[in-house]
Amino acid sequence: MVCSLPVAAEEIPRSAVIRFNTVCANCHEGECSGRLSFQSGVDAARGHMERYLGTITGTDADALFALLRHTKEHCTHYPAAAESPAGGAWTTADLAPWRNIREGGYFIPLGNVGAGSHRLQLRFAATARSGRLKITDQRFETLVEETLCPENTLETRFVAAGGPLYMTLQTQTELIGIRLDSPAP
Repeated sequence: MVCSLPVAAEEIPRSAVIRFNTVCANCHEGECSGRLSFQSGVDAARGHMERYLGTITGTDADALFALLRHTKEHCTHYPAAAESPAGGAWTTADLAPWRNIREGGYFIPLGNVGAGSHRLQLRFAATARSGRLKITDQRFETLVEETLCPENTLETRFVAAGGPLYMTLQTQTELIGIRLDSPAP
């Protein structure tokens, strides 16, 4: 009975949530099904994880497997929340804890947004020569998916139904600021 309880947000470290969403979710976000079996366990999945992530610790494997289980059973992003800065502007310091330095990229919970039109601006420390921007809702529905252009600033506009939004940015280039302008939730 205990195994069927939802995982509490504080049980999985932020670093694992970021790593999962910048690497693993690329393939696993659409695999929702309460019918999937997890009897094989984390040990059987570890080889697969290390194929994409390199050598990982047992603690890392446990956390990533728990995230996969949450994704497959609940069909939602794992509950992770960033402090949304006043005015919707994140600084380098606000963004640093959400960066996956090892494999590259960022996973940033953008917070609860209101329904309507939104504008997201990204600023980079240097020219982002390659990468991909994706904004999804709580259930992994894609609102934005764009390839980064070789510029220091990127702006995208999108419409959301309201609720929590998540940004995944695949790039090795350091992000030094984002600004999300949107109606109040």
